[in-house]
Amino acid sequence: MRTLIAFLLFTVAQGAAAQSYLDRTLYPERLHDDLELVRAAIHEAHPDPYRYHTKAELDAVIDQVRDSIRLPMSVVEYEQALRPVLKALGDMHSRVEWPASMQRSLTTGADLLPMQVKILPDGVYLEEELKGFRSIPVGSRILAINGRPIQEIVERLLTTVVGDGSNRTYAERVLEREFNVRYHLYIEQTNAYRVEYRTPTRSDGEHTVFGMTGNEITNTRKPKGTELLPWGSTAYPESGVLWLNLRTLDPDSLAMAGVRPDRFLDALLSELHRTKVRTLVIDARGAGGPELSMAELVFSAIAKTPFKVLDEMVVRSIAPPRTRPSHLIPEEHYASANARFLLAGKGGDYRLPETDSRLSLHEPMAKAFSGKVYMICDGYTRDAAAALAMMVRRNKRGRLVGEEVGSNAFGFTGGPEWVITLPSSGLRFHVPLLKNVPAGRGEGPTDRGEQPHHQAYQTPWGLTNGQDGVRSALLEMIRELE
Repeated sequence: MRTLIAFLLFTVAQGAAAQSYLDRTLYPERLHDDLELVRAAIHEAHPDPYRYHTKAELDAVIDQVRDSIRLPMSVVEYEQALRPVLKALGDMHSRVEWPASMQRSLTTGADLLPMQVKILPDGVYLEEELKGFRSIPVGSRILAINGRPIQEIVERLLTTVVGDGSNRTYAERVLEREFNVRYHLYIEQTNAYRVEYRTPTRSDGEHTVFGMTGNEITNTRKPKGTELLPWGSTAYPESGVLWLNLRTLDPDSLAMAGVRPDRFLDALLSELHRTKVRTLVIDARGAGGPELSMAELVFSAIAKTPFKVLDEMVVRSIAPPRTRPSHLIPEEHYASANARFLLAGKGGDYRLPETDSRLSLHEPMAKAFSGKVYMICDGYTRDAAAALAMMVRRNKRGRLVGEEVGSNAFGFTGGPEWVITLPSSGLRFHVPLLKNVPAGRGEGPTDRGEQPHHQAYQTPWGLTNGQDGVRSALLEMIRELE
């Protein structure tokens, strides 16, 4: 009996912990103080805070948010209240992070929808059911969840994603990755999900899927071996094509997987020359990485002429701020920033001198590939991978296929950052310190990512049959052009 009581008490405690981030225990006055820390950090450290709004306009947005906070809020409600400020900045790297205790609760205690979805131009489709069995056919079009039309759900959740400018494609790719968590936080908390769907054979169905915790979902999924390799290639001899998968350009992730980028590329180039490959496809869908030197390294393997990665690198915070318990400051950045960056004018911007190696011309590798190049991107191709896509297009070295990249085509932030832990809410506010201005000239709207030459998306048929529709279409196009 004592064991049963203890178990029940533990279960109740776990449930309470899992839902504590929904309790309205944060008082307006203290949340106002949190907001002022956000305001001060933006004005003091962000490298491009007034890109879409003047300082006065941005302050007016912050004032409006402050005035709207009149009643106690939960952590989730406060994060939603802050969103207009982040949207006004229009920077994917200026973000708030949930408190560590809340992240643990979301992983261990929240009943999440165990489904992976794919957002395509004509609707939302089931990509995978994460329970490990198929109660709903893969490739089915999702029509509604618990009576809510899926399009209404998606449009509401897309507003919760902060990207660079007005880049909707980035928001869609983020939402695909985080659909179940965002549904739980912003739509409803439940353990039963009644899913209405239309199968690939166009018959309508309805099935109730029961929630699972994040840990349970992770333990149920069995990733394929190839999914564990960050870099890899596949040859298509009949078409003279080598398909290069770059799932990340993050040096730390590559090091953990035992990949030496320089050695990999050297071996790749040897293989390209030995097998007389005519066409190289670089697949960087979903890839990112903080070091733009990785984009330089990869592009040097295909470049035909000297090239630049950046035209400018800009900072506004050149000296370390005063020490505050709430602020985590990158001391190494400030140790060198004062010597490297020069004041650019009255606006408070500091820029790298033109003689800095990061702004100089770089040479191609000695045995760089000289054949045709295609690069596949999607909305989650960002940072170093997005810079690689920009170089491919702007140097006329290849054709971009897929979607616009996630990072802004005319300048995007990154590098070291401030991390401010807001005392009342516990949210952690990240402020990047560098702005990168890519070399060359982008095309399209100034608040969007680099645009592809050819738009291409996964297809419902591909989902149903477990095939990559973009890969199939591109290979077919290459064969037809030969």
